Amino acid sequence: MKRTVLITTVLLSTTRVFAFDFMGPTTSRLKASGQSSAAIEYFWSNMEIEADGIPELGLVSDTIEDVKFNKVSANLALGMGRGSEIFFRFGVADADPDKGDNRDNIAGYIGGSDEDLLLGGGVKWTLYERTNFGWGLLVQTSWTDYDFDEKSYLVNGYDVTLSTDVEVFETYIATGPTVALREDVTVYGGPFLHFITGDAELKGTIDGIPYEGSPDLEEESLLGAYIGIQIELRKNAYFSAEFQTTDDSYGAGCHLVWRF
Repeated sequence: MKRTVLITTVLLSTTRVFAFDFMGPTTSRLKASGQSSAAIEYFWSNMEIEADGIPELGLVSDTIEDVKFNKVSANLALGMGRGSEIFFRFGVADADPDKGDNRDNIAGYIGGSDEDLLLGGGVKWTLYERTNFGWGLLVQTSWTDYDFDEKSYLVNGYDVTLSTDVEVFETYIATGPTVALREDVTVYGGPFLHFITGDAELKGTIDGIPYEGSPDLEEESLLGAYIGIQIELRKNAYFSAEFQTTDDSYGAGCHLVWRF
């Protein structure tokens, strides 16, 4: 086997492993205090992961390509008045490396993660608003606990059995315009920063000898940009779709929301 990287270690050792979250317009849809909304969200993303090696196995740093993530969640929001809202998110997430693009590493041979719990929330502020134009600020965070079942491998002559549990926090800060093209169609987007912190737990054996590791995930900020469109389906019902990108990752998702 060529220079091999364990996908379990990938999920511990990099700040680029985690998927994007849906953002929507940076401006608030809830204009009055006490207004509320409920939404269903889906987001898919593709990440290229820079992974550290495992010295005990003679593995060096390498790249895992085309790791795909899916997130499905519910979003509940409450208007706080003066063009602001808070929202809460809960759902499930999973991760799966592409088998064809990773034939030279162990990621090409293993399955994806379980469907794992996702929790999050955030705040939106409308900073400026006129009839067909607004500018807002979004701050949101999410927590996900990715769980990969115990697997056995032969790596550079070592018999390896490892399981991985990764706990991670992601934070977005985004700002940008919301522009009404017509009464029922709005476009939005802008730049964003993506911060990640977390830790992980590796447990298993190497040639029958117990092995444990719990590396931290160092915080890093990644500059990205996104663009989306919002369509009013009927009074107080909206559909949104958006695309996000950074220098080495991209994703797209949709959001169906009802305002009360």
